[in-house]
Amino acid sequence: MSVLHINQIGNKIKDIFEGKINIEDLNQSDSSIEDKLLTRYLAAYAIYSSTECSAEDAGNAVVDGANDNGIDAIYYNQASKKMIIVQSKWSKNGKGEPDSASIHKFCTGIKDLFNTKFDRFNDKVQSKKFLIETALTEYDTTYEIILIDTYVSNVLAEHAQRPLEDLITEMNDTGDENQVQIVNFKRMNQGKVFSSLANSSGNDPIDIELGLMQWGMVSEPYKAFYGMVSGDEISAWWENYKTKLFEKNIRQVLGNTDVNDEIKKTLSLNQESFWYFNNGITMICDSIEKSKLGGGSKDFGQFKLKNVAIVNGAQTVSTIGKFLEARSEASLDAVKVHLRIISLNETPEKFGEEVTRTNNRQNKIENRDFVSQDPEQLRIKTELSIESIDYSIMRSETFKVSDKSFDLNEATISLVCANDKTSLTVQVKRGIGKFYENLEKGIYKEIFNRSIPGIYVYNCVKVNRIIENKLYKEIQNLPKKSGRKYGLLVHGNRIISQLTFYFLDLKQELMEIKFEPDVEHIESKIDQIIERIENKLEKEYPDNLLGTLFKNSTKCDFLVQEIKKETI
Repeated sequence: MSVLHINQIGNKIKDIFEGKINIEDLNQSDSSIEDKLLTRYLAAYAIYSSTECSAEDAGNAVVDGANDNGIDAIYYNQASKKMIIVQSKWSKNGKGEPDSASIHKFCTGIKDLFNTKFDRFNDKVQSKKFLIETALTEYDTTYEIILIDTYVSNVLAEHAQRPLEDLITEMNDTGDENQVQIVNFKRMNQGKVFSSLANSSGNDPIDIELGLMQWGMVSEPYKAFYGMVSGDEISAWWENYKTKLFEKNIRQVLGNTDVNDEIKKTLSLNQESFWYFNNGITMICDSIEKSKLGGGSKDFGQFKLKNVAIVNGAQTVSTIGKFLEARSEASLDAVKVHLRIISLNETPEKFGEEVTRTNNRQNKIENRDFVSQDPEQLRIKTELSIESIDYSIMRSETFKVSDKSFDLNEATISLVCANDKTSLTVQVKRGIGKFYENLEKGIYKEIFNRSIPGIYVYNCVKVNRIIENKLYKEIQNLPKKSGRKYGLLVHGNRIISQLTFYFLDLKQELMEIKFEPDVEHIESKIDQIIERIENKLEKEYPDNLLGTLFKNSTKCDFLVQEIKKETI
């Protein structure tokens, strides 16, 4: 790479982001103004190239400036629940590498962000406070830390690499051997930035030849074909075109989602059943031409497609493609996927856009949706209905929480906290969806089983609501919504709830139909528990990120056991 490439990068990112980033704080007469602008454009590009956001949204993510605490851009996508944190470095000549002092500052800034110490950041970061808090409190948020620069070197010096590795290790430490990688790090140096820009600038149409098994045709009112295509053929599309296949799709590749994990599981264990388990793929193209191969037989047909775009099925295609990328010797010929191809030739204007929009409006089916068929849930619901209590076990937009109504989500959290098993409490904080993956055994059956009466569930919910209301009041009374106390109340809420249930010792009372919790007594216990946890945190884990600590089973269990030794 050379200075020529750096100039090309600069010109390209300027074209994309000029006028889309706040530069009011920059002195226009400053001799280094150009470098400062390019640093911000580069930070925006890290977001832009790593997500499917607009250039305007990427520009709005830039927080570079005085008191940025080493962070140059912050972006959170609420749909994919992914937060990206960026530091950018612009070098005119590409010589050298990111210095360790800047990396240390970046790591410190990330820790301050995770500990909600907003007073250590500038107004740009503080203006994103609500969005950042939302990301930090969502149980299944993932994080990507990006260092983007125009240095030629692709290797960080040891003194720069070490603080990043330590930070990633700490943030991913949940005390679980099978822990999911919550935080990832990505370095984009000059070469990677240049390649990314080069790949994204290509707008050549994608023409594909493919074979359809057991195919059929729809001729009226618009031409379309359907049939089965093999996993190996799909992986070839991914290898050749990657995400360009999805440029007209509403959603791009979403990464490690529950749906994609299910697809990978089927590819690994049950390839022959893939067609039965998967919704398939929908393509649009300018034209379809069937070759003479196969003659009139419907068993197999060869088709030539012009200007192809996949408008539904991006997760299927990308997961199949990545599956074979990681297993070069594997074959997915046994995998059959339903494919529907719609020709836009002789269709009304914007018909392709309408196909794209309508094919992406299906509601996602989640594991928790199957809970509504569980006999134990139906039993609990029936028992409570006799007491005129509405227990909603199905997702519904019309459901409203009241003194006499609650839903599955609230029931799960309340039962877990009352169960007094720290591993379950931590799991409900990490991800409540894990409880609904297997309804026959495991952690789901630990909290929903024959020994749990409906009235017990309702009473647990009543107590947990008092706890949550108390924590909410405590948060509102804080002088500022940041710092260790705030982090404890937000991230440690489930552990506080577990300990409150433990010290209340209400096992018998929770089984009674006429149970009425003593609010004042419960709130007094909570005050004492918060104080005890604060003291233990200061003594045992003064430098730990609380957002990570309260998802660590080992550390949380140690805290719980230590506090249980005390009298409250």
